[in-house]
Amino acid sequence: MSMLVNDLHDFDKLKITLLENRINSFIDMSTQQSMKSFHKRLVKKRIPKIYVIKENNEVLYVGTTVQSLTARFRYGLKADGSKGYHGYKWKNKECVDIYVWCFETLNKVKIENIEAELAFLIRTKTGKWPTYQNEIHFNNNYEQGKEIADKIFKIIE
Repeated sequence: MSMLVNDLHDFDKLKITLLENRINSFIDMSTQQSMKSFHKRLVKKRIPKIYVIKENNEVLYVGTTVQSLTARFRYGLKADGSKGYHGYKWKNKECVDIYVWCFETLNKVKIENIEAELAFLIRTKTGKWPTYQNEIHFNNNYEQGKEIADKIFKIIE
């Protein structure tokens, strides 16, 4: 098992409240402390990230980004369809939990493989796809994807 798979315990879990398509508050669930914004490591650009959005016990969405989470969430929450993209389908929720993993050594193809494997695993284990999942990018170009998705699933379930 690689070091990457063993290090999956190093993730961020935040509770955010939303108001008028904006993040209104952040709580770090590991410390129960209120925060003003995302942790520094989550706003680094060009660092591949996988994030899972949950409400209670329901997985709403599995996503990837190499952007700052601030930029990615702003875009997904503000989009109104005027330029073709309607944004996150979960953006009207009042409060959601966000789990985020940073993968500095992986590329886009590998991150998308993990995203697809995780969405499929959620479908297999729960009988349904993440509620607001719009798309996933399937590929077989990363052998550890299934193993990493399995470890992530065990953390979020």
